[in-house]
Amino acid sequence: MLGSIVLVLEGLLESLKMMGYLTMHVLLRGKEHLCRGLLSVLEGCGIVVSLIVYFTNTVVNFVLIATQNAYVVAVSVLQTVSCPLQKVLELTLTCLTCLYSSLVGTSVLLWSPCKMVLDFLVSLVHMFISIFILNIYGLLLTVTIALTTTAYLNPELTRNVALRTVDYIFSYTAIRRLYLALSAFASATSYVLSAALQHLPRILHHLYLLEQRLWQHLSRLRTQLSSQLSLAWRAWYHQDHRAHGDGDPGDQRRDPPDGRAGEPAHLEVPSSSRVRPENEQLSTGLGSKPPVPAENLLTLLKEQEDRKKCVICQDSNKTVVLLPCRHLCLCRGCTNILLRQPLYQQNCPLCRHMILNTMDVYL
Repeated sequence: MLGSIVLVLEGLLESLKMMGYLTMHVLLRGKEHLCRGLLSVLEGCGIVVSLIVYFTNTVVNFVLIATQNAYVVAVSVLQTVSCPLQKVLELTLTCLTCLYSSLVGTSVLLWSPCKMVLDFLVSLVHMFISIFILNIYGLLLTVTIALTTTAYLNPELTRNVALRTVDYIFSYTAIRRLYLALSAFASATSYVLSAALQHLPRILHHLYLLEQRLWQHLSRLRTQLSSQLSLAWRAWYHQDHRAHGDGDPGDQRRDPPDGRAGEPAHLEVPSSSRVRPENEQLSTGLGSKPPVPAENLLTLLKEQEDRKKCVICQDSNKTVVLLPCRHLCLCRGCTNILLRQPLYQQNCPLCRHMILNTMDVYL
């Protein structure tokens, strides 16, 4: 009994479920058909509206074309009627315009050149009066131009006037004597100048040779004097070190105070390219002697730095070797200033030899 009831309820529920599915399907399909119908109605309405608009546009176009044709016909008729009168008016206006243009052109052609010529003549006269008459310099210039033109066009008249003027001037005895004296003085001066010009190259050559000999003699004296001073200074330095007990003076060598590096005594022209570095001397000296006090080391270092400075400006380091004497004693700035001097002043500041070339060095 209970099982049959359950089966009945189950069949009832299945029937309700099927009815729900069927109702849902009917509703969905009805909705689709309704939408399609509405779309079909809307499309039909759109087609009808399009047909109405097309018909209206056609009617309007027909009316406009008809109106345009009627206007063209009316204009054509009006032009046909008024064409002779219009052409007569145009011809009359053209004739009047041509006549007016001819009159204007004739007046311009006849009056403008005359006016320009008159203006040019008035300005020319005004300029001539203001420059050559009212101004004293212009008046003098005018007189000069007039006289020059007269002399150029009439050379015979100019020659006669000049001869008469000279004869009148030389009619005075004092002026004649002065002229003779000046003539004699000019001839003597020309003779003396010609003779001096003939002997001038020989005199200049002799002066050049004398200058070369003088500089060579001074260079030899300078070399000898520097050698003697160097030997005397070394002897004094060695004696001073022996007196203070600073070790063997031969172990540490210092350069003479003339701006050159130390060199053997038999060299005639010392060269700074053979300078022995001070730090090498200090290292050699310190390796073979007892420690030197700090004050002496500072003094030596200061002397070494001073020795590196240019002998002229005492500011920049020595970077230029002078040739042929090979002294390293100038910086580039002082070298340029020295080479801009006259040739007889382009000498080495140490040995006074002539500088023929320079070479930059980088220490």
